[in-house]
Amino acid sequence: MIFGTAFSLRFALTGLFLLTPLVALIIVGSVTLAVRLPQISKENNAIARASAAEMAARLEEYLTSLEDRLQVVASGIDSLSGINSHAMLEAARGHSFDAIYLLDTGGIVRDASVRNFDLEFTVELIGTDLSGNKLFQETSATGEKAWSDTQLSAITGIVMVGLAVPVPSTGQVIIGEVSLEQIVSISRFSRSNEQLDLWIVDRRGEIVADTNPTRSGRRNLLNVPIVRAGLNGTPIPDEISFDGYDYFAWAEFSESLGWLFVSRIPRGMDNATTRETVWIVAIGFIATSLLGVLLAPLWAQAMIRTISSVIDQARMIASGKTPEAWPTGPIKEFNQLSDDLEAMANALVSREKALKEINEELENRVRNRTRDLAASNAELSQALDHLRKTQGELVESERLAALGRLVAGVAHELNTPLGNSKLSLSAQIHEIENFSRLMNSGLKKSDLTGFVDRMRQGTSVAEMNVERACNLVSSFKQVAVDRTASYRRVFRLNDLISGTVLTLQPSISKSINVVVEEIPAKIELDSYPGEFGQVITNLVDNAVKHAFPDGAGTVRLTVYEPDSKSISVTIEDDGIGMTEDIADQIFNPFFTTKFGQGGTGLGLHISYNAVANVLGGTLSVTSAPGTGSAFKITVPLVAPQPDTESETVRETS
Repeated sequence: MIFGTAFSLRFALTGLFLLTPLVALIIVGSVTLAVRLPQISKENNAIARASAAEMAARLEEYLTSLEDRLQVVASGIDSLSGINSHAMLEAARGHSFDAIYLLDTGGIVRDASVRNFDLEFTVELIGTDLSGNKLFQETSATGEKAWSDTQLSAITGIVMVGLAVPVPSTGQVIIGEVSLEQIVSISRFSRSNEQLDLWIVDRRGEIVADTNPTRSGRRNLLNVPIVRAGLNGTPIPDEISFDGYDYFAWAEFSESLGWLFVSRIPRGMDNATTRETVWIVAIGFIATSLLGVLLAPLWAQAMIRTISSVIDQARMIASGKTPEAWPTGPIKEFNQLSDDLEAMANALVSREKALKEINEELENRVRNRTRDLAASNAELSQALDHLRKTQGELVESERLAALGRLVAGVAHELNTPLGNSKLSLSAQIHEIENFSRLMNSGLKKSDLTGFVDRMRQGTSVAEMNVERACNLVSSFKQVAVDRTASYRRVFRLNDLISGTVLTLQPSISKSINVVVEEIPAKIELDSYPGEFGQVITNLVDNAVKHAFPDGAGTVRLTVYEPDSKSISVTIEDDGIGMTEDIADQIFNPFFTTKFGQGGTGLGLHISYNAVANVLGGTLSVTSAPGTGSAFKITVPLVAPQPDTESETVRETS
């Protein structure tokens, strides 16, 4: 493999010693995190579940003890006098209740015990109307104990929850108030994890207690999914988002109290255990990196000291000097390399001497071979010039031969109309002689009429044949001029193709039909008619000679305009076709399938060069055995300008 940048051995070894432990640590750290983080999530979920259940159980137990205490007071309050009942309320309040009230059936305070209130103030409370208290109303209506939601105490003015217990015999009600601070202190005591936060939520979604006291009694949590699910009895999610943080959470609902106990532990990097695990891996990575940066260069320098000395010795050999001693070091492989290079250096010195001798011998051989090659090159150059000259002569000979065949065909074709004209004229002379004799012997009207008719017929025949001969001569004249002198002019494509085919007809077998599709008279080319006609002649002649071994078939010439700047001529036959190998070589010089049978192999080569080099177009062929062949000529309407060009001649009609 080829690298775009080469590094020094020291740099490579330093990178190797540095990256190897880092890669290992990355792999180990990734595996550790992949294994440990799910375990931490599972552990925190378990802690959240257990904490919620534990807090619910402890708080229920504590609040149940408060219920029992008020039940005892309710059972013995009737048998006591006012002073004794107040003492019982004081004893029952203890450190658990902030206040205890005894209300009669109308909701009027009959006795009370309030924390931090002296006796005079407590006496002033007697007679206070608390009949509007919801807890009093609920207990009076049901005759059962009841806990309130969080509310502001009408007596103490603090946020609290109340417990109401009915007095069985009198219908009175004892209400005990427990401050939220008391419940929060119990909640904090129940925390089994420093990161664990606890909520106690009443039926309305209000916070009864929170390990974060800034939220106690001040926030409704009904919009939190876990609270809504716990109060509604639907499946409880084990993860929540609250105030922009993610938590593992669980909730337990107390049927007896009507409260929801929610525990939550931070999730992700907010979780101390997760954060600690990630930091351990990160610190390990950083520490390993620092140690690698400090130690790797030193170790690399110690390893390359020997190889650096070996490199210096090798440079001495490269400059033609012979080192005295080769270095060794603590690395066995480097010592082996030093020994091998020393042996190689000795071998190089001996081989250099042998090479000098061989070089001198080779120089002598090269000088001798150079002289021989110079002589051979001179002979080859002469042979190449001769071949080029011969090829040019062959090409010109082929062009003249084609013109000669054209002359022979035209001469043969002229023989018929000229013979017919001569015969017609001879008949007319004979008629004139007969008419003269009739004039001498006596001329009748019928003789005169017959003579005029016969003369008219003979003259008509002679005129038709002479006109045919004139057309042949005119077409041949233009074709011969174009073929023998290559010059540029503006010409009509219809006239060129029609004249060329007309001059070819005498040399084509009667069983081969040459069809020229109608060519628009408007198509004019500013090009070389001689070369264009030569190409048409060669392609038609090639089809006649090679496509119809049985001597019968059709050659069709079609013209169309692929765009506004060029024209295409297709010469298609329905003959035997060609194989792919023959079609690939058909434009090569001297390639012919009738070698020794009159074929030179230059006709299509001349046509290809004329189209490509003179007319500025392309010539291609498509063929397959049994389906005929189609040659396609595509040339521009205006031929490209050569280096030197004769004056353009405008064809006259």
